[in-house]
Amino acid sequence: MTGPTLVASTDRELLDALALVVDDRDPMPRALVARAWSALVERTDAVTARLLSDSVHVDPGRPRRLVFAGLDLRLDQVAGGLRVSGSARAGALVVARWPGGEVTAQVDEVGRFYVERVPFGPVRFVLRGAGRDHATPWFVA
Repeated sequence: MTGPTLVASTDRELLDALALVVDDRDPMPRALVARAWSALVERTDAVTARLLSDSVHVDPGRPRRLVFAGLDLRLDQVAGGLRVSGSARAGALVVARWPGGEVTAQVDEVGRFYVERVPFGPVRFVLRGAGRDHATPWFVA
C-alpha cells in the first residue's frame, strides 16, 4: 500500500499531507461535491442582505419578525411549517429556499408577498428583479 508520506517540516506541510491522505482514502461523494459547488456559485451570484433585527428572543410565542436591508419577513407557524408574509422595497419576485426545495412568490404593486408553506429548518430568501439578486444569509426558521 503506497501513498503520501506524513514526513513534514512545518505544520502547513503536515496538514497538506494529511489532506492528501484523506482525499485518497476517503474521497468526497460526487453528489456532495456538485452541491457544494452549486452553493458556492449561488452565494457569489447574490448580494447578501444584512440582518437589522430579529424578534426571536424578544417575543417568544409570537410570530417571528426579521428585518433585513430591503426585506421584512413575518413567520407564522402553521401545520407542518411556516406561512411567510413580508414586504420588499425593490424587486419583483421572492424565492424562499431550503435544502431540497424552493418556492417563488410574486411581489405585488405595494411591495407585499406571501409564501404559504416553508418547512422548519434552514432557509434563505432571495429577492429578484431589482438588478442584482439580494439574498438573506441562511437562518433557522
